[in-house]
Amino acid sequence: MGSAVETLCGQAYGASKYEMLGIYLQRSTILLVITALPLMAVYIFSRPILILLGQSPEISSAAAIFVFGLIPQIFAYAANFPIQKFLQSQSIIAPSAYIALAALAVHLPLTWLAVFRWGWGLLGAGLTLSFTWWLIVAMQFVYIVTSNRCRKTWRGFSVQAFSGLWGFFRLSAASAVMLSLELWYFQILVLIAGLLPDPEIALDSLSVW
Repeated sequence: MGSAVETLCGQAYGASKYEMLGIYLQRSTILLVITALPLMAVYIFSRPILILLGQSPEISSAAAIFVFGLIPQIFAYAANFPIQKFLQSQSIIAPSAYIALAALAVHLPLTWLAVFRWGWGLLGAGLTLSFTWWLIVAMQFVYIVTSNRCRKTWRGFSVQAFSGLWGFFRLSAASAVMLSLELWYFQILVLIAGLLPDPEIALDSLSVW
């Protein structure tokens, strides 16, 4: 659903309406955070949902543990995607790449510590991913607030972000349907693999592929 901000920010920047980029960034983040709430409920009840879809209890339980650790990541995505499109519409690419490299340097040893040293297993892997994504969000936001390159497009928080949410939602929903259909192709394969004999081996093979 964050794809709408890419279009609107690009149009605003081309029309020299620089202050609107910050408004669109905030408006998209608000909308995506609201959307993340029902997704969080799906994550919380992922085990019974997967069992209802025919997955084995063992796979469902393992997936649920990992997914619990990813719940904070849902909201990090809600903030990160609009930030990336906000920067890309201004042709600001390199800072995001450097931030991602820095986050990777933190993520790898932290994952090893959480999974193997601290013994948190799948939950630790999920929590580490969530932490890394929030680290990326924080560093990108600090860049936006402090960089001279964003001084025209980021004017601080504004109540205008809460206006026009319905029109923004309709545009975002259309983008979401298009992208979701593309992503669901692979997810359907994962669900089908879980219905095969020896589903653990089938899913492991699919993951490697």
